[in-house]
Amino acid sequence: MREQLNLPKTVTGAAVQNVRPASPAEDAGIAPGDVIVEVNHHAVSSADKFASEVHSAPAGKDILLLVWSRGGATYRVLHTDQSSQNGM
Repeated sequence: MREQLNLPKTVTGAAVQNVRPASPAEDAGIAPGDVIVEVNHHAVSSADKFASEVHSAPAGKDILLLVWSRGGATYRVLHTDQSSQNGM
């Protein structure tokens, strides 16, 4: 996967495989091939850790993601409500 995404060895996180249309993730500009590095300033080392961090965020509060995409990292904000946290 690392070679496929041309991901530097220093970047760790959860790779995005797909994004549901009209979801908060799509609205935040997240795309397949992106790597979620942090959720609310907490490092993400796996898909399970990503899910745990997202589900532990307070309901209805925005979620700050650090996303590695196309050779660089940027912060993205997921605008959520109670229903959208259950499936990105």
